[in-house]
Amino acid sequence: MASPGTRSGRSGSTRTGAGSSRLRTDDRRAQISAIAAELFSERGYHGVGLGEIASAAGITGPAIYRHFPNKQGILAHAAREFAAALSSCAQEADAEPGSDEAKLDSAVRAVAALVVRRRGSIRLYQWEARHLDDEDRAQLTSSLRTLIAVVAHRLGAVRPELPEATAGLLASAALSGIASWSTHRVALSDRAAEETLRSAASVVLAADPPAAPGTPVAPGGAGVSALAARREKLLAASVPLFRKQGFHAVSMEEIGTAAGINASSVYRHFNGKADLLAAVYYRAADRLAVATGRAVDDAGDAATALRGLVGAYVDFAFGNRDLLAIYLSEYRNLPTDDRHALRRAQRDHVRQWVTLTGQVRPDARHPQVTVQAALNVINDLAMPSTPLAAPEQAAHLALDVLHFA
Repeated sequence: MASPGTRSGRSGSTRTGAGSSRLRTDDRRAQISAIAAELFSERGYHGVGLGEIASAAGITGPAIYRHFPNKQGILAHAAREFAAALSSCAQEADAEPGSDEAKLDSAVRAVAALVVRRRGSIRLYQWEARHLDDEDRAQLTSSLRTLIAVVAHRLGAVRPELPEATAGLLASAALSGIASWSTHRVALSDRAAEETLRSAASVVLAADPPAAPGTPVAPGGAGVSALAARREKLLAASVPLFRKQGFHAVSMEEIGTAAGINASSVYRHFNGKADLLAAVYYRAADRLAVATGRAVDDAGDAATALRGLVGAYVDFAFGNRDLLAIYLSEYRNLPTDDRHALRRAQRDHVRQWVTLTGQVRPDARHPQVTVQAALNVINDLAMPSTPLAAPEQAAHLALDVLHFA
C-alpha cells in the first residue's frame, strides 16, 4: 500500500501537469493570435484564411480548431491581448515611482516599446477593429482612451498652464505619432525606432498649438448634385459605405441603392466593385496631387514648400475624411495593376515630404520615420466623424514633429 506521502506526490504531479498543459495551450493561443494579427494587418481580415494562419503557426488546418472556433475568435483574442497590453502601459506608467515627468516619460517609453514589438497589432486596431463584435471593440476602445487619459493627466501635471482639452489633444497626437510605426517598413533597429518615436512624441507633448477657432470643421464628404452623372453618384455613394462597413461587406447593389440607381445599371459604369474602388482611389490621388503640387510649385524655397505641403495635406485630410480613410486602408482590395500604380503614387508623395524635410533640416535623423509620424498625426486628428483638432492645430503639430520650429 502506498503511503499518504506518495499519493500526495502523485496528486501534486498531476496538478502540475495540468497547469503546464493549460499554460502551453494559452501560449499557443497567444502565438496563433500574434501571427494572425500580422497577417490581418498585411492583407486585411477578409484576405486571410484559417489555413494560412495555421500554416504560418506551424500546425495543420484542423489543429487550429483546438484553440479557436473560427477566424472571428482569433481576431477577438488578438484584440483582447492588445487591449490588455495597452492597459498595462497605462497602469504601469501611472504606478511608476517618482515625479510626474518620470511617470509621463515612462508611459511614452512603454507605448513606444509596445508599438515596436507588436507592429501588426497597431494596424489591427486602426483598420480591422470594425470586424470585431461590439463588446470586443468597446474593450479595445476603452483601453486606448484610458491610456490617452493617463498621458493627458500626467502632461497636465507637468504643464499646469495647459487647458484640459489641449492636454488631451497633445496626448492623442503623441500616441498617434508613435503608432505611425505600423504604417511603413523602414529598416531600423528596435532601439533606434523606439528612440525616434519617443522623440516625435516628446516634441508633440511640448508643443503649444493655437487655440481651436470657434467655427466647427466642415463635414468631411462633399455632396453630389442631383444633376451629377451616374458615375459620379456611384463614386460618392460608395465612399461612406466602404469606410463604415469595409470593402468586402458592401455589395454593388447597396452602392446602387445609395446612389438612387437601379442595380442592373451599376455595371454599365464599373465592371465590378474592385474597379469602382480603384476609381475612388484615383480620385483621391488626383485631388491630393493637385493640391500638394500647387503648394510646392508656388513656393520660393524649401521651407515655404514644406509649410505649403503640410497645409495642403491638412486641407485634403479634413475636407475628405471618408475618402482619406479608404485611401489609407483598402489598397489591398484594388486590382493588381491599380494597386501597384497607386502605391507608387503614395510612395512618391511621402518621398516629397522626406526630401523637403531633409532640405529644411539637413541634420534630421531618420526623416522618413518623422515624416510618417507627422502624417499619422494629421490623419488620426482629421478622420473621426468629429475631428479631434482644428486644421490649424493639426498643421502646427505636424510641423513640430518635423522639427520645423
